[in-house]
This record gives sequence, structure tokens and C-alpha cells, in this order.
Amino acid sequence: MTILPKQILVLSSLLVASGTVAAQQTGSINPMIMQGNQELALSGSIDVPDFDEIDFDIDASYGYFFRDGWEVGARAIGADIGGVERFDFSVFTEYNFNRNSHIVPFVGASVGLATVNFDGDFDVDSTLGFDDDEATVFGFTGGIKWFIRDYMAVSTSIGFSVSTDDIYAADDELVDNLTTFRIGLRYYF
Repeated sequence: MTILPKQILVLSSLLVASGTVAAQQTGSINPMIMQGNQELALSGSIDVPDFDEIDFDIDASYGYFFRDGWEVGARAIGADIGGVERFDFSVFTEYNFNRNSHIVPFVGASVGLATVNFDGDFDVDSTLGFDDDEATVFGFTGGIKWFIRDYMAVSTSIGFSVSTDDIYAADDELVDNLTTFRIGLRYYF
């Protein structure tokens, strides 16, 4: 599930180039991130570490702009990484900067609950006695929304999550924090 820094650089460069071309072709873009508008978002990552296994981390959210550039909403994340199945449900807030451009930086924070299921494929010494668990999760994120239309943006972000228990699979162990690189699509109405 690891996205290499070189891949992130290439993807970000492609997004900047495509966003710039789209802005030039359509004239000026006015992002729909004003009070009263809503956002649907889908992002995540998929990795195929072995031929018969797929690791994924998919994030879907709904947000409402209660002020220009400032959004609150709910997010659901489903993940299966290295034999650890996780479902997170959280509330979040995001603040968007530079709202008059097709390139909009943002920061956000969230708090929620995660449920975890350790299946038989998890490669850690079985004597550790892992049980299915729940944990409170706090998240922080920062990124850029690349608007290709007034109502549509591609987003790239880096997020940091910390939980009250060890629920994230990292190599062959569990840890209480996770850093993620996400690429997604956001739709505004």
C-alpha cells in the first residue's frame, strides 16, 4: 500500500499540468466552495503486494460549507491492509485557502471511531493474542484541490491519524498511528 515519493511527484505534476490546461481551456474557474454548497468526495489507494492479495484503503465523505471555504461533514473509511480489516466513521472539518484560484490548498481535522477485525492472514506471531477491537481515532490532513471545473476537483493530500489502540498494520506489527497519501475526486453541488 506504499506509494513511493517518486509516484506522488509524478502524479502531482500531472495534476498541476492538467488543471492548468483545463483552466486555460474553460477560462476562469470559480471553485464552488462557498457557504451553502455541498461536497461529495471519494479517495484512497490500492496496492497489490502479492498476486492473490489486494490491499486497499477507500475513503468516502459528505460535507457542507457553513461558511465560505469552511466545511463540516462525515467520512467513512474502509480498509483491508495486510489481513487487518478496518472501518472508520468520523466527523471532520476542512478549511480551504486561496478560494479564487483553481489550485486550492486545504487543512482539516477529524475525530471518529474505528472498528478492527484481525483475520487469519495477519502475519504477526499468534501468541500476541490480538482480538477484534474498537478505538477512537483523531486525524489531521493537508493537501491541494486541483479544480478542473467549477464543480469538480482532483485532490491530493497527506494525512496523519492516531488512535487510542494499536489498530494499523505496518509491516508485520500493529501501531497506533498511520500516515497516508491520498488521491481523490471531489464533486460540488
